[in-house]
Amino acid sequence: MKKVLILGGDNSYHNLMMAALIKHISYDRIDVQSASVRSGKIDPLAQKVLQEIGIDLQKEKNHTMNEFLHTKFDIIITTSKEAREKVNTLMSSTTKIHKEFDDPRKLKGSKFDKENAYRELRDEMQEWLSEFVQRHRLV
Repeated sequence: MKKVLILGGDNSYHNLMMAALIKHISYDRIDVQSASVRSGKIDPLAQKVLQEIGIDLQKEKNHTMNEFLHTKFDIIITTSKEAREKVNTLMSSTTKIHKEFDDPRKLKGSKFDKENAYRELRDEMQEWLSEFVQRHRLV
């Protein structure tokens, strides 16, 4: 089973969403962990939009990268510039990939607009991760 780490700046939405989506796409056939440079609370809108497609983020735990410094991963995906800089100096992996998505938290607008921004993010991530899983022959 391949080991994948999704590493972000804070563990509130991007990396948690990506890890949960990889588990969902692969039917839990990939050992995927989510961590961050700094700990953070799980974003409620991220929880909501994943719940809409049957994924429960409440099962996910917030981890910091320090918990995985001595763990060997096949692939590490960074989701922020800060995470990319840290992983290049502190962690090793066969493959390192950097992928940033828009931050829906920065959107100004109604609750409806924000929820839709999170749905768009979820769908964009799901599409990219489906291709990623196939491209790297992870399942």
